[in-house]
Amino acid sequence: DNHLRNYLLGTDDHVLVEASPVDSIWGIGLAADNGKATDPHQWQGENLLGYALMEVRDLLLKP
Repeated sequence: DNHLRNYLLGTDDHVLVEASPVDSIWGIGLAADNGKATDPHQWQGENLLGYALMEVRDLLLKP
């Protein structure tokens, strides 16, 4: 889907997170409005979704 591809590429090199306070596997275990959400050292989850999306983004950028 070109729309999703362009959206993902539009995130540039930003760190992507799933800011879910109830998901400590796919998300960071914190809500987006939690002050700790911007500091990866304070995340209470694995953020697997965020890392997967960043990996896909990197693959899309390869020639």
